[in-house]
Amino acid sequence: MAQRLVRKVCRRCGQPYQATEQELRALSLTSESLQNATMQKGRGCGDCSNTGYRGRMGIFEVFVIDDEARKLIYDKATSSVLRARAREMGMRTLREDGIRKTLAGLTTPDEVIRATIGDES
Repeated sequence: MAQRLVRKVCRRCGQPYQATEQELRALSLTSESLQNATMQKGRGCGDCSNTGYRGRMGIFEVFVIDDEARKLIYDKATSSVLRARAREMGMRTLREDGIRKTLAGLTTPDEVIRATIGDES
């Protein structure tokens, strides 16, 4: 299991937000993935001390070990092989979980990018 904390968009001052091209590239988002998105960013208010954020939440990556994965670990398989097995089993990466929460308007692209630097897979 891996986890990171990201700041939540302030509910009081959050407003619709259009991500920049740079943010879209960093998160590997396409225009199709943005069709049902409700991205938000806070303007800043008294509730959030003019930051646009209030509170934190986690983004998570969980790899449940089955017998095949256990055998790969025992056989000292490379991390790329283990990651491939985890993906076959439906594991969502930290970045993917962060993207889901960004598209739902719970956090911002900046927060996900900051929290997952080096976790681009």
